[in-house]
Amino acid sequence: MEKWDRTTQLLFAAAIGVSRTVGGLPLEHPFDTIRTRWQANPANYPNAVRVVHEIYTSKGFLGFYSGAIPNTTRRAIKQTYRWPMMLFFPNFYRDHILSDRILQNYPHLPKILTGLSIANFEILVINPFERLKVWLMTSPQRISVFEFFQTHINSRGIIQELYQGMSAVFYRQNVSWITFLYTDGLTKTKFREYKQTQNLTYIDLFMAENFQKMKQANPYLSTPQLMRHLSTEYNKRNQQQLLDLPNLDQLKI
Repeated sequence: MEKWDRTTQLLFAAAIGVSRTVGGLPLEHPFDTIRTRWQANPANYPNAVRVVHEIYTSKGFLGFYSGAIPNTTRRAIKQTYRWPMMLFFPNFYRDHILSDRILQNYPHLPKILTGLSIANFEILVINPFERLKVWLMTSPQRISVFEFFQTHINSRGIIQELYQGMSAVFYRQNVSWITFLYTDGLTKTKFREYKQTQNLTYIDLFMAENFQKMKQANPYLSTPQLMRHLSTEYNKRNQQQLLDLPNLDQLKI
């Protein structure tokens, strides 16, 4: 029963990820197309209006959805595996790979290994879709995915083309994932210590997520300052006290 519950959680997480992609893509993709086209040719476009005019003139309305198929595939795959992996890998490393002594000395190591696993998996699987999406978005004429592969299927450099820029992505993905998961685990650990419970409420998780993002955006802010800010913002919305922190200056991250 416990195994089934765990499997259900992973499937549910994957379903939520896919629904986020399908729901937001129709509105997000045109803006992504404009941004990508503008970044690829900044000297030719003084403003966003010029970019919109150029896309519509050369490709029509459907030009704003150039690269939608690889982008949808990329995001659907990413959101399908991302959340289940975030739930699965920490327990996998904790239960089957790392010894109790290592876990005692390095309690956040499972999060770091999870970040490495997800980052390098994404590099191999997602990078070709990202490259194809950008290529279609910046193409002067509207071209479909099938036409792209019909043109380049016999080209020896198609694999190299799809994985172009992978070295830069390698460092970015690994640093980003390790930082995110390590900060996430450390933040929730501190919340549990000061709430004196292992079970955080949805509001606790929401506040921890905001705290984590603020900490990443400005690492020079002290943790007590951020805690006071979050507690103040919460109390404006709810009369109940979220955080009971009698001595905030003892909290160090």
